[in-house]
Amino acid sequence: MAPVMIVRPGEGELIANNGPSQIRILENGSNTGHRLGVGEITLQPHTPGPIQHRHAQHDEGFYVLAGEVRFTVGTDDYDAGPGTWVIVPPGAPHTFANPGDDPAVMLSTFTPDLYVQYFRDLKKMVESGQPMTPGTMTPLWRRYATEISSEYANPSGTPTFMVVGALRPGTDLAKFNALREDEHKQLEVLRSQGKVGAHYVSPTRRATFVEIIAADEKEAAETLATLPFAQFFDADIYPTTPPDDAELAHRSRLLSRSSLPG
Repeated sequence: MAPVMIVRPGEGELIANNGPSQIRILENGSNTGHRLGVGEITLQPHTPGPIQHRHAQHDEGFYVLAGEVRFTVGTDDYDAGPGTWVIVPPGAPHTFANPGDDPAVMLSTFTPDLYVQYFRDLKKMVESGQPMTPGTMTPLWRRYATEISSEYANPSGTPTFMVVGALRPGTDLAKFNALREDEHKQLEVLRSQGKVGAHYVSPTRRATFVEIIAADEKEAAETLATLPFAQFFDADIYPTTPPDDAELAHRSRLLSRSSLPG
């Protein structure tokens, strides 16, 4: 059983990007089975945000704790004060900035947690003296399935499959747990290749759920077989139906009406 973790003020992994913003990692995913990462983002006054972009493999949530943050989604701007919650699903364009005179603080969530490592890699790049240009940043963005865009992604050309696996009776749990690190390493490789999205293991349900991006079911099965945990599960692979244009438009309307106050 994992211990309860408590991160007090001033603790956590501080990542400062040598600029007017910083992020303090409160949960790096090691205590949540890599299902969830959490960071505290501080934006100094009059701080522009990152160039508008979208992610393909994780959701991002933002809860404004102090100050006012301006979120941009496509061509629309939304000013969000304390108590505002914003959820950005995969494929949604977004950025944020602090145009005000006071610092702004947000709690940010990453599900799953892979984007935590992005901030570490960005810090290393800056500290090495590399300039932050499209040429240096593009490989980093691709590693974390991120691309520059102000438009919603069209998922129709990216078939996905959902794997539902049940842990086999009599599984050697000591052997299973010994492969956790190998499983996480291989997941990072597959995510960097754009082959795996969401991945969850539920010990209480003795089940796993894996989103695989592949051309067909055969390729999805081949990708699944590269995961160390695959040997322990009886798995079924189901094709998923991506949202059509009408559904994407509906989600956009819900986002503008509910998640982000105008």
